Amino acid sequence: MLVRGAPFRVVGIAERQGSFLGAFSWDSSLIIPIRAYRHNISGRDEGEVRVQYDVTRGDQARDELRGLMRRIRQLAPEDRDDFELNESTVIREQLDPIKNGIATAGLVITGLALFVGAIGIMNITYVSVKERTREIGTRKAMGARRRTILMQFLIEAVCICLVGGLIGLGLTWGLAAIIVFAAPSFPIVFSPSVVLVAMGLSTLVGVTSGFLPALSASSLDPVEALRYE
Repeated sequence: MLVRGAPFRVVGIAERQGSFLGAFSWDSSLIIPIRAYRHNISGRDEGEVRVQYDVTRGDQARDELRGLMRRIRQLAPEDRDDFELNESTVIREQLDPIKNGIATAGLVITGLALFVGAIGIMNITYVSVKERTREIGTRKAMGARRRTILMQFLIEAVCICLVGGLIGLGLTWGLAAIIVFAAPSFPIVFSPSVVLVAMGLSTLVGVTSGFLPALSASSLDPVEALRYE
């Protein structure tokens, strides 16, 4: 068989591996010795040329580029192209499934972590309500309103979640700093919108997980609460 015009002999066929995240298929790959690659393929590579063109006339621009490259390489009309024309849209279409797969996996893992965290915050708030039942009864006997008790425990739950969110942001920032230091060509940028979204989600989780315990605390009967041991 010919690979970019160089003859190769097929010595084996690998089993089907499938595609990676729905984008790259290992089944369309070739495995050749590194020396053969350097001698027959890598040595012929003359680099790449990047061209910007109007997307509304993509077909015309592609034909013009192909004709220009054939003239530069002095190819006869019956000769095949010894170069390739790659478009950024094609590369983007190949990378989009990978990005979507990573984003979906991230959302699933994040959602599971938020759910587990919400259950933990709810249990902590319930324990706090149980331990402070007599205190709640005393406050209600002295005239505290239900909404005051409700807001007290809601604020406590939200504060716990905000502290957890700040710790998570700090760990993420430290990890990003280490990656940037180890690989300067792989920049990571923290945008203010991401921080705001993270703190907003922490607040939402605190309100959601702390509402039922706070509601039960505000609904306690003061007489029964004062008798609680």
